[in-house]
Amino acid sequence: MNKRFRDFNCAALVSAAAMAMAAPAWGQTTPQAAEEPGLGEIVVTANKREENLQKTPVAISAVSAKQLELQGLAETKDLGSIAPNLSIVGATTNATASVVTIRGIPTSADETMGYDSPIGIYVDGIYMARSAASSFEVADIERVEVLRGPQGTLFGRNTTGGAINFVTRLPDRDASLSLRVGGGNLGQVNARAILNSGTIGGALRTSLGVLYRKRNGTVDNLLEPDRSRDPGASDTLGLRWAATADLADLVTLTNIFDYTRIKGVSGAFQLAALGDGTVLAPLTANGASFTRVQPANVRGYLAAATALNAECGTPLSQVSSTRLDRICNNAAGLSTDTLWGNMTRLTADLDGVTVRATTAFRWWRNTIGGNDIDGLGVIRGPMFTSATTLNGMPQSTLALFLPAANAAFLAGQAVPTTTQGLFETVNYRRQKQFSQEIELISDSGGSFEWVLGGFFFKESGYERNPQNFLFVLDTNQAVFNATNFGALAPLLQAGNPARFRGVPQSSTLGYRSWSESFALYGQGTYRFGGPDGALGLTVGLRYSWDKKRMEVFQNGAAPFTDPVQIALNDQKKSFSAPTGHVTFDYRASPEVNLYARVARGYRSGGFNARQPTSVANNIGLIPFKEETITSYELGFKTEFSHRVRINGSAFYNEYKNQLVSLPIPITGGGSFGNAVVNAGKTNYWGFELEGRFAVTNHLTLDGSFGYVKTSPQDFPQVSSTGANANAAALFTPGYAPKYTANAGVSYVRELGGSTRLTARVGYNYTSSFWMFGNPITSPFSLPTKGEARGLVDGQLRLDGLATGLGGEGLGLTLWVKNLTNKAYVMRSVDFGQLGYATTIYGDPRTFGVTLDAKF
Repeated sequence: MNKRFRDFNCAALVSAAAMAMAAPAWGQTTPQAAEEPGLGEIVVTANKREENLQKTPVAISAVSAKQLELQGLAETKDLGSIAPNLSIVGATTNATASVVTIRGIPTSADETMGYDSPIGIYVDGIYMARSAASSFEVADIERVEVLRGPQGTLFGRNTTGGAINFVTRLPDRDASLSLRVGGGNLGQVNARAILNSGTIGGALRTSLGVLYRKRNGTVDNLLEPDRSRDPGASDTLGLRWAATADLADLVTLTNIFDYTRIKGVSGAFQLAALGDGTVLAPLTANGASFTRVQPANVRGYLAAATALNAECGTPLSQVSSTRLDRICNNAAGLSTDTLWGNMTRLTADLDGVTVRATTAFRWWRNTIGGNDIDGLGVIRGPMFTSATTLNGMPQSTLALFLPAANAAFLAGQAVPTTTQGLFETVNYRRQKQFSQEIELISDSGGSFEWVLGGFFFKESGYERNPQNFLFVLDTNQAVFNATNFGALAPLLQAGNPARFRGVPQSSTLGYRSWSESFALYGQGTYRFGGPDGALGLTVGLRYSWDKKRMEVFQNGAAPFTDPVQIALNDQKKSFSAPTGHVTFDYRASPEVNLYARVARGYRSGGFNARQPTSVANNIGLIPFKEETITSYELGFKTEFSHRVRINGSAFYNEYKNQLVSLPIPITGGGSFGNAVVNAGKTNYWGFELEGRFAVTNHLTLDGSFGYVKTSPQDFPQVSSTGANANAAALFTPGYAPKYTANAGVSYVRELGGSTRLTARVGYNYTSSFWMFGNPITSPFSLPTKGEARGLVDGQLRLDGLATGLGGEGLGLTLWVKNLTNKAYVMRSVDFGQLGYATTIYGDPRTFGVTLDAKF
């Protein structure tokens, strides 16, 4: 039996959980409505105030803490099944990163700190600036809200695609203790405790939450005997302390501190595709020809190399385009992420207006102690040096142009070898941020409701990323050619003892970054005919001013020492733009709400830390421009008899100056880099539907469907003639699945006494998507494509067990994820000219049991 399944023998558990797989959650119901037959009211805060979802003219989905816990959704990268046109994939090298896509617009897969994300991630309204540090579990979540489309007024810059807001739970007025423990296959262990103090002294309430989660890896690393160090393993410790104090009758002070430490090993990189010497033909578009990046012949090099670990097989046997259960990873260092932050919020409910001041600090540190990205064990292969080029050549060939003694000596010398892997890296990153926001919010219920605010944000970051990689040289083409050896070239090529030789490279990317942002915003909603009028108009406007600075102190084999080069790699730039929206909504009846919305979003410009600079040409860091998006949306929200709820929207987006990252390996000591261009214009259009149907008081159906069509309009590339030409017809935006869908069934039944059964069965589908959609620079765009996947998850829960113990009794949940054990590519890396591509597969089937109690 595979060791992944020896950890927890739960065949019976799987059979039970297969009866109830998770459907996509639809929102937070009020406590009263949750106990009533039919569909409860969903409360959201998209407009800075609590509102009924069905009356909020925004494309938004929400999921409550109860649903999150039932479905096992704990952090950002778990949320892909809760909303249409939402896709989330996990990290490549550290546990807290993810790529989030909303309506075809993804966060950047490049995690350097010169980029801002087009998807805003928030915790209690606090902006998480780095996508590499935005996916972590919080001990006490109340709900999660997903807003689709530009949110440039109230959420601000860097929300061109949308926003995800995690809302944590405030301390309860009543004292309580909640406990949860669980386990599962892959050695899973989880525990959580949440203590509420209740009201102390009539004014103070506190809560303390602690969580621990651990699991072994998902793939067996044959070179690592410790299962807790296998790829995909993780060890998480989280702490959250919250306090709320009533300073006066209408003045409240809230403070929330959180701390998370995650130790883990990245997912298993598999070597999935190799360059084999096949020349890639030029591509044509709009009458222009584009020369493609030619991958090095790594297949030829690996064919001549030997594996130093017998259990790993030959180097070529470790290459696979399908999921492997066992790999060889010779550099499996731990990745450690430490995140902590504090938010202080003062709220004063004055006559007709609420004043809210929020101050927040956050810190993140990440250390990756070594990462084998090539998916190979230790190998030995021929190495290229100029001094040993002729070693091992036939003596008769060498004697044609060398003295006999020299020819004999060189013929007897072996070609040197190297054990340098194809690609290994370590990384040291840190980031800190400060934000201050002041909000003025009118009371709800009048004909005119408004919000005014000001926002300040400051951030600094650091990264030092040493990389060791191998560039494979075809010496028959690069050295033993007619240009160098004339008529002798064919003889040298025929006698070459090692045609493909590796050139070991070492380089480091190191930089510091700083940014500041300031914004003023306002939004007002007027209902014609009074508070209950059918027609409403909402207008929002925000103006943002950003300042960015980046100092790259190393981008190659050695730190910069030339004063001119240092100056060229230390640059500043300012950006600014207005954002906002105009929305009409029409309440056609108590059951039907229609809306039309035009919105503008803004993603700040910045710097590409990987960009090569040139002293000779006086080329320094070149800032890229800000992105802007204009979105047009029509939507409807309906609910009938508290039994049927159907919401939908259609949208058309024009995205201008959109960033595109093009991977460019730089040989000769330069780092593995890329160039960034503002691609001109891309259009997006699509639609989405969400529905929920309470068939009976026990049976509920729900589901969603999303469709996005991406249409690049202008994508400038350098053609074969050296002139710029539009290659939009060749380019496909990355991480943008065309279809997303969810479907589910839930069943609730009272079993007698206080015992309640909840069973859920659900299916989540994401169509295939490109991760490297530019075939000009990405020779392995097809084998690195994200595969279509349909995942089945499920839960079976019993509440109200053993009530004699006190409190609410015990709750028991049996759960399973990826029931059918679907294998699918989740992330990938196209190394372009270096000559290979690697893939990471999503988690296999996992299952387990949790036991919880509340007193």
